[in-house]
Amino acid sequence: MTLLTTIAAPLVVIALTLLTVLGAVPVVGALGLAAAVAVLAAQALTLVTLRRTDGKAQRVDNRVKRQEAELAKVRTAVERLDGRLDEIVSLLRQESGRHEEDLRAILVSLGEDRLTAVPRRREMEELVSELLPKLAAAEARPWRARPEGAA
Repeated sequence: MTLLTTIAAPLVVIALTLLTVLGAVPVVGALGLAAAVAVLAAQALTLVTLRRTDGKAQRVDNRVKRQEAELAKVRTAVERLDGRLDEIVSLLRQESGRHEEDLRAILVSLGEDRLTAVPRRREMEELVSELLPKLAAAEARPWRARPEGAA
């Protein structure tokens, strides 16, 4: 529109000048016509500028609404994920508690096995210490059977 105005304005001035020179239009009338054309051009420029500004505002408004809608979707997804994460944390805590109980039970069992193993070990050591002298005495006896082929 501004390009049209810049082209049309000099043409209007030239046309009014020619009409005034030829005597078709008086000078006062030509000045009045020029003023009217200038006012109309200013109104057209204002209208075009206003429409462009309104169009830009409309596009910005549409973009904001689109982004707000996307933000609402993101909020919903975050809330859903937050709830799911709370469930997962709760399950992990339960599993951790169960794991701790299992570990304590294993350690208690190992401790009990160790407690029963110590007296049993002492009994075995006593038995071995009793059998070793008897075994040594049995090996030292001459009537022991010799293996075949040994002379």
